[in-house]
Amino acid sequence: MTAEFEKAIAKYHGKLNLLPLPLVSWNVFSSNDLEISVFNSLQNQWKDKVTFESILLSKPKREIVITDAKFKIVFATHGIQQMNGYHPNEVMGKSPNMFQGELTSETSKNNIRKALAKNLPFKEVILNYRKDGTVYHCEIEAYPKFDSSGKLVHYIAFERLAS
Repeated sequence: MTAEFEKAIAKYHGKLNLLPLPLVSWNVFSSNDLEISVFNSLQNQWKDKVTFESILLSKPKREIVITDAKFKIVFATHGIQQMNGYHPNEVMGKSPNMFQGELTSETSKNNIRKALAKNLPFKEVILNYRKDGTVYHCEIEAYPKFDSSGKLVHYIAFERLAS
C-alpha cells in the first residue's frame, strides 16, 4: 500500500506547475505586515493607489521613503537601516536632507530642489552620509502623490545603493 501511495503522490506532484523557491527566512511573521498597513494608510489620501506588493515586485531591492507635502519623512521601510544605519523611527519627521553633507554635490541637490518645487518626478544619484559618517552613493527615484483635488500630499521615493 505504501508503494502505491508514493506513486500516486509522485504522479499528483508531477502534474502541479510549482516552482520551488529557497527559504529566505524562518521569520514568517515579519515586520512587513506593519510596513504594509502604514503604507496603505498613507495612500488612502492618494488619487492613484498602488499596492505595496506591486511596488516590491516592480522596484526590487529598493527602500521606500515617503515624505509629506512639507518634505518631512512620514514612512521608511526597515531596510533603510542596512543602507544608512538609521532606524526608520530615527528619521520620522525629519527632512531627507539629514542624509546630505559637505561632499554632497550642489548640482544634485539643485536638481532635486527644482523637481520638488515643480512637483515633478525625478531620478538622481546623490552622495549621502550614513549615521556613522561614512558616505555612500544613493540612487533616488521619486514621484509626487496627489489627492483627488490635485493637491500634493506626499512624495514617494525608491532608494538603493548606487554602484
